[in-house]
Amino acid sequence: MSEWLSPMTEDAPEPTEGREGWGMASRALCDVRYPRSEDDVRAALDHARATGLTVLPWGNGRSYGDAALNESNVLLDTSRMTQIVDWDPEHGVVTCQPGVTLEKLWKHILRDGWWPPVVSGTMFSTIGGLVAANAHGKNNRMHGPIGDHVIGFTLVTGAGETRQVTKENDPDLFHAAIGGMGWLGVFTSVTLQMKRVYSGQLEVLPLCEPNLQAMFDAFERCQSESWDYVVGWIDGFPTGRKMGRGQIHAARYLKEHEDPDGRSSMVLEKQELPTRIFGVIPKSLLWRLVKPFANRLGMRLINWSRFTMMRLRGDGHRHRQEHARFNFLLDSIPRWQWIYKPTGLIQYQFFLPKDTAQRVFTRALAMSQSEHLEPWLVVMKRHRDDDFWLSHGLDGYSFACDFPVLPGRRGDLWRLTQRFNEMVADAGGRFYFVKDSVVDAASARRAWDAEVLDRFFALKHELDPDSLLQSNLLRRVFPDRLAPRADSVEMTENGMDVPLPSPLDIVEEGAPPVKEVE
Repeated sequence: MSEWLSPMTEDAPEPTEGREGWGMASRALCDVRYPRSEDDVRAALDHARATGLTVLPWGNGRSYGDAALNESNVLLDTSRMTQIVDWDPEHGVVTCQPGVTLEKLWKHILRDGWWPPVVSGTMFSTIGGLVAANAHGKNNRMHGPIGDHVIGFTLVTGAGETRQVTKENDPDLFHAAIGGMGWLGVFTSVTLQMKRVYSGQLEVLPLCEPNLQAMFDAFERCQSESWDYVVGWIDGFPTGRKMGRGQIHAARYLKEHEDPDGRSSMVLEKQELPTRIFGVIPKSLLWRLVKPFANRLGMRLINWSRFTMMRLRGDGHRHRQEHARFNFLLDSIPRWQWIYKPTGLIQYQFFLPKDTAQRVFTRALAMSQSEHLEPWLVVMKRHRDDDFWLSHGLDGYSFACDFPVLPGRRGDLWRLTQRFNEMVADAGGRFYFVKDSVVDAASARRAWDAEVLDRFFALKHELDPDSLLQSNLLRRVFPDRLAPRADSVEMTENGMDVPLPSPLDIVEEGAPPVKEVE
């Protein structure tokens, strides 16, 4: 066995900090390090090499599954690498360390008339994490993933070499590291092009659609009208003619001089999310109010209420909304994921070509309903192809489904998602690693072209010859690319190999405390 895969040695520090995925269904005990500089990153890699450990960068813990976990090995928590190194307000170019959050970034640049061109659904993701995942937003069809807006980055490879990378000077590494999930190196700085905006508000068009066919029709109509953002929210419970009913919010940037109060609308006081309901009840308590409804009946009622209220408020009534409120809706409910305690949730995101998306998702939704494992929340988006090697991007649609990990139903949920994996692979679809908890190795091999995977892992071998950079996710989806650890695989009851720890394993009583992520 290679030294870098050997069990933790007596000289190595015992892992002392529990970390878990955002969905709380994946957990790992890690040796957590807190680098402040590029030198600290190299020192951590040297430490791991000397002690037979592997290393993974950690942003702010917004990955739902095990993408940011590295069981019994080193996590590089970048929460102390949070400097905005350079900001050019004339040209909208920013350079920042990987631990800078979207919140810090947009608050720094909006006053100068700029906005991040691609944002996740939460402002608490880090720049390093977003670039490592090649994250997309609600505007992927029009503006692509975040990688399309990266000018360059500094990467410390597994061998400890510092590389200054742009699309022009090293196109292979540029397209492999963006979306490479931290498996090629650790970002220590990223330079991005921001989006010029002339108002702190967007024009928003809400639509209410009676079924999935109508949702698809409305999406295509919005795209043909060149709305910058288009996002759908689907009710996963109705069957028959109402299956797939939902809401769509399309939004566009306001043009110069279109908003006479554009400059004043970009002050932070007008963008901040309210912290209280009706100015009285702290929103930090809202998850507790929703928790009694965290069951099939309660979530069916919430989904029905949301659909009905929007229809009554005025379908198709255009209005204006602040950038932060439109993009970061879930942040308005602090710790919303806690309604899924104690067993957590997984988010399964289908990426399907436009020609097969409706058929495959309809079948998947019907399967989940027949098993009484309906998704409590479904988000629909439109996507386009991109050039990044491990990208989830394709010309089609995605459906991000939040499935509760119900007590006594973990095995049923795992088996259901394995059927989804086969359906996605059969349809020519892709998976989104940063959200994933359950994709198996066979499905991952089918989702990406073998030649692309060969090129990626050949580059990894060149930059990281000791395979220091690993994660639970990497060992799960591409185990054939790495020599497996002796204790990394067990045989499940249905005869399939699953890397340990499985994201759907029951968290044992007495497990070490997990760091709470704000």
